[in-house]
Amino acid sequence: NDPNVEAIVNLTLHISHYPVSLAALKAGKHVYSEKPISIRTDEANELVETAEANGLKLACAPSAILGYVQQNVWQRIREGEIGDVISAIGNFGGPLEHWHPSADAFLMHAGPFRDVAPYPLTTMTTMIAPVKTVHGFARVAVPKRVLTQGPRQGTEFEVNEKDHGFAVLEFENGAHGFIYHSFTVASGIPPYEIHGTAGGFSIQAHDDGRGIKKFTPQGGWQEEPSPPKAFTGLDWGKGVADFADAIRSDRNPRCNGAQARHALEICERVIESSDLGRPVDVVSRFPAPVPVGDIAPWENA
Repeated sequence: NDPNVEAIVNLTLHISHYPVSLAALKAGKHVYSEKPISIRTDEANELVETAEANGLKLACAPSAILGYVQQNVWQRIREGEIGDVISAIGNFGGPLEHWHPSADAFLMHAGPFRDVAPYPLTTMTTMIAPVKTVHGFARVAVPKRVLTQGPRQGTEFEVNEKDHGFAVLEFENGAHGFIYHSFTVASGIPPYEIHGTAGGFSIQAHDDGRGIKKFTPQGGWQEEPSPPKAFTGLDWGKGVADFADAIRSDRNPRCNGAQARHALEICERVIESSDLGRPVDVVSRFPAPVPVGDIAPWENA
C-alpha cells in the first residue's frame, strides 16, 4: 500500500504470478508480469477483469514481439510483401535439467506449453490473428528426472506437467499454425515461420538481431541482414519500458494482459484437446496489437 509505488514487475515463480499480480492490482498498482500471466485461464480472467475495473495497466512477457526483427517482419506482412498469410510454425524448447538449476519448478508447475509457447503464440497472434480452435497432442515423455546443475545437483523429481507435444491451430482469419514445444527433445526447426501466398519469412531466434530468412517462389530461401538497431541478445527491458510509457501515456501496453491471457488459454486448450482426443475452441480475444513505430519508448528512456 506504499503510495510511492505506482507499478510492480512480477518476476516470481510460475505458480506465484497470479496471487502476486492480483494482490498488486487490488492495492491499486499497475502490473507487468513474467509469463505465463497465470497457470489457469480463470485466474487470468480475474487479473484482466480486476485491472480493467480499477483502471490499471496489466502487461505481461514475452516482449520478443517488440524486437526490431519481429517489428520489421510484421510491417512487411502488413504491407503485403508475402501476400495473404496462410500458415505459421512456432518452436521452442529442449531439456532443462542439464543446464537449469531449478528445472523442477518448470516441469512440476508449468511445462513447456505454459512456459515457452507464449513466445511464438504472442508473435503469431500479433502478426496473423487470434486463435479460434486448437487440436493438441501432448504427453509426459520422461516422468522422472535428475537435476545435473547447481547446488541441488543429483536431486530427483517427478514431472507433473506434460513435457512434450505439439498442436495444430486454426486462426480467426482462416490461416493455420503448428507449434512444437518440449522439455524433452529440442527441434531444429526455426522459432518462427510465417507463410503467405507469395512468400514467407523465417525468424531465426526468439531474441532480436540474428537475421531474417525470406522465401520467394523465384529465389527460394535467402538470408537477409538484421534490421538497423537490432540487438544481438535478449533485451528483457523493452517490455517494461513500453509498460512504463503506457502508464505515462495512458494507453494499452503492447504486451497487454488480454493477449497474454489468450496465449495461456491456447496452451491450456492444447492439454485439454490432447486429453479429450478432439479439437477444442479458444474463447478469449484481445485488442488489436499496435506496432512500435519509428521511435520506440525505450529509445527515449
